[in-house]
Amino acid sequence: MQIFCKKLPVALFWTFLLALGSLFAGCTDDESSEAELYPQQVLYSLFPNDMSKNDSAAAHLAQGVLLKVHPKGTYKLSFDIDPNYDAPKMQLYRRYLNSSGTGYRYNQVRSLKPEIQSGRYVYTFTCEENSVAFWVPTLVLDNDYFPGKTPNVRFTGSGTFSDHFSLNLIVVGNVEETLVDYTLDELKSKLLSEFRKKYSSVIIDTMYVSFAHEHPSLGRKYPADEPWVAGYSSDDEMLSELGGWPGIENAVDLVLVHYINVENIVGYSSLFSGVMGGGDESTIVLGTYIKTKYGTIETLSMSEIIETALHETGHFFGLRHTTTTSADFQSIYNGYPYSDYSNYEDGIEDTPYCFEFQRRGLLKTAPTDIKTHLSRVNVLLKTPGFSLEDCPDAKNYMFPAVVETGEYDFSEQQLAIIRENLKLFPH
Repeated sequence: MQIFCKKLPVALFWTFLLALGSLFAGCTDDESSEAELYPQQVLYSLFPNDMSKNDSAAAHLAQGVLLKVHPKGTYKLSFDIDPNYDAPKMQLYRRYLNSSGTGYRYNQVRSLKPEIQSGRYVYTFTCEENSVAFWVPTLVLDNDYFPGKTPNVRFTGSGTFSDHFSLNLIVVGNVEETLVDYTLDELKSKLLSEFRKKYSSVIIDTMYVSFAHEHPSLGRKYPADEPWVAGYSSDDEMLSELGGWPGIENAVDLVLVHYINVENIVGYSSLFSGVMGGGDESTIVLGTYIKTKYGTIETLSMSEIIETALHETGHFFGLRHTTTTSADFQSIYNGYPYSDYSNYEDGIEDTPYCFEFQRRGLLKTAPTDIKTHLSRVNVLLKTPGFSLEDCPDAKNYMFPAVVETGEYDFSEQQLAIIRENLKLFPH
């Protein structure tokens, strides 16, 4: 009996260890049974709260599309269920440059199972990055890329940052000396007033005016007594090094130059940028004059400059053109195309698009925004019966051409997207 009592605890101990080992082995086998399927050729991108169809991105989702993610943002990636297949897992990878800077590598962030909501698979995740990053999902089923369809893809995000921001008007060169019929103070006052009026879903705290020649470290590069021509006076037509002005926080940087060295271009911005605080894509460039096809320059009125600023800032906050142009289809981001021919309009329900604008070939050829003179357009296209004012979206700020009369506005859904994206952007 004594021998039995001594051996019983030992037997129970080994039984417990075997059971515990089986439990851990089961967990290990389950995790290792899912192969890591790295992104393949990543050609398309999805941006938060973009409502366009993005059919090309949907078609390539299983093998990888680029997702722009922001610190502390919570995201949902969803698509319609394909009833022919079980639900795939989503593997999320962080994309980063290799040590030589010649290509990309991927580290897996996590693997997710979807929830089913209203006939759609929904994958929810939060970004723990310290700065804006690019993640790439792949869809996995039975250790292979998901073979099913992923239609009506949507990528939405919500953030925790403020719905306030400021404006910083950065004056480059001798702009102030060349203004016609208005002063810089009048432009500043009217800009702030119109931004507060039109961007009614967010709060514009204040507006600063900074002078490039007074920049504490870059001022010597920007003489105050010369006209500055974006795309000619320096290699960087966006003047991105002026973004993130020292001592000014939470501001969208509007860079005001003499003119842009491209015919008919009144403004530059980066679509879906949202970069506040400096660096690439942190600036919006505005001209006070416009270069014509004859090589001359024509002055822009104060109202035209302000309308351009409101339009370009809409792009900055993630709004597409209401009616897509040929250049929008050819857009490039980080060397990759991110638009496709299904995105003929912005996908927003309360912004109609202009079928006649597209049907008649009234499409721009440069990936920027054009000031279109109506009479010239009619002559070139030989369509005297068509006027831009006939377009149902002609009075929307994100219409791609300038209508000479009337007042522009944003739609309610556009304003909601601006607010949603502002709260995603670190500031």
